[in-house]
Amino acid sequence: MTCRFRMVVLAVCVAILAGGCSRRDAENSHASRKSTSGSVLATTMILATIGDNEKPVTVNMPSGPAYHAPLTAQLEFIFSEKGGGVAYVIEKAGTSRVVHNGVAGKPYKTVGTVVLSPDGKRIAYGALVDGKWRMVVDGKEGAPFNTVKSPLFSPDGSHLAYQAMAGERWHIVVDAAPNAGTPKRYLSHEFSGDSSRIAYIDDVDDKATGRLVVSDLAFSRQTVVATGVLSMQLNADKTRIAALSTSNGTQSVMDFTFDKPESVRKGQPYENVQGYAFGPDGAALAYIAIRAGKPLMVMNSKEMPLPDGVMANRPVIHPDMKVAGSLMFLNGTTYLQELPQGTRESGYETAESLVYSSDGRYHAYAAKKGENWFVVVNGKEGPAFDRVVTPKFSPDGKYLVYRARKSGRRFVVVADATGKTVKAHPEYEQVFEVQFTADGKSIAYGVKDGQKLIWMVEAL
Repeated sequence: MTCRFRMVVLAVCVAILAGGCSRRDAENSHASRKSTSGSVLATTMILATIGDNEKPVTVNMPSGPAYHAPLTAQLEFIFSEKGGGVAYVIEKAGTSRVVHNGVAGKPYKTVGTVVLSPDGKRIAYGALVDGKWRMVVDGKEGAPFNTVKSPLFSPDGSHLAYQAMAGERWHIVVDAAPNAGTPKRYLSHEFSGDSSRIAYIDDVDDKATGRLVVSDLAFSRQTVVATGVLSMQLNADKTRIAALSTSNGTQSVMDFTFDKPESVRKGQPYENVQGYAFGPDGAALAYIAIRAGKPLMVMNSKEMPLPDGVMANRPVIHPDMKVAGSLMFLNGTTYLQELPQGTRESGYETAESLVYSSDGRYHAYAAKKGENWFVVVNGKEGPAFDRVVTPKFSPDGKYLVYRARKSGRRFVVVADATGKTVKAHPEYEQVFEVQFTADGKSIAYGVKDGQKLIWMVEAL
């Protein structure tokens, strides 16, 4: 029973570019993180024009935990989550250069992961210089290390954190200042929503568990929250942390706030826990657990028996905080299961990206039947496309937007809350993650249109 409730990695990609199942489809999944500082740029802007002699790098990276910096750039085009910035890597004469908003940086033998600040004004990436890795931040090279990886800007864009190895010790480096480090490795690190603190998992052992630590950015005040931690996840506004830990052969979920890391809310122990997720209020928690060989949906500590199947996506909590939905896989089909009422919809070959409207009246997800993809809203199928990804309701719940591909062209579709198409926006070669402007009246997203990379803002 336990083995069939492992998290499934589907053949399709979640939060991906509307362009079929390829590496390109997945390249902007990181942009799905919710912004916690500032507003989305509400003005259309040409961010860069690709030169005739420039060829952006496209590389499929190996899977599994990376202990060293990647040897080639990972992404083709990177748009900042709020607009205002785009970057890509070009190769020329045996060297790599990062282009940020149309301006090429210094050539290097190779570069690693490229990241932009949320507003797109700042950039960071690892670069190999004279046999050592340095983090290049806004064009300035940092200290040399054996390797650097996982650069991350704070929500306000004023701080940068990354992992670095010097000799036999790993460090978290914040604004060029490393912490004391560990002879073991780190799993992950995340900033708080107000950009004043950082959380990380260090001292990771052979079982991939470590200590969960919350610290100020100077590493002068640190709180060890727990040991035996397998992973952590932040809520949308990055004020609260949930973590999965293991002890004496069991697993449990805990959560706490950045402000009070010493005050921990601990869940019950289970044989196995998968797919924990916060609700829209930033405090409710739901996850799948196994106890005595029986699968359960656990929401706010309440256990609800699950029917047969394998979880295809993390649970999603309804806005009323009383219902949780999960896409389940059983006998070759994927279907929506809601608890506690036990609602179950028709199954599809594949389904992904379950979302609820803010008022809770509608739910939607992308699904595939035969050769066609479409959005399903409250059980009703929308128009067919070659590919559909990342459905998203507007803040007021009146509209549903998603990215689609048809005959090789990509575009954004705006529908009403029931899924009825209102308009299809212009077609482009590539379309990136869609955001809503602060007033909720327009959508904003990056596009590649010929040689131009544009932050596009269009009225709903």
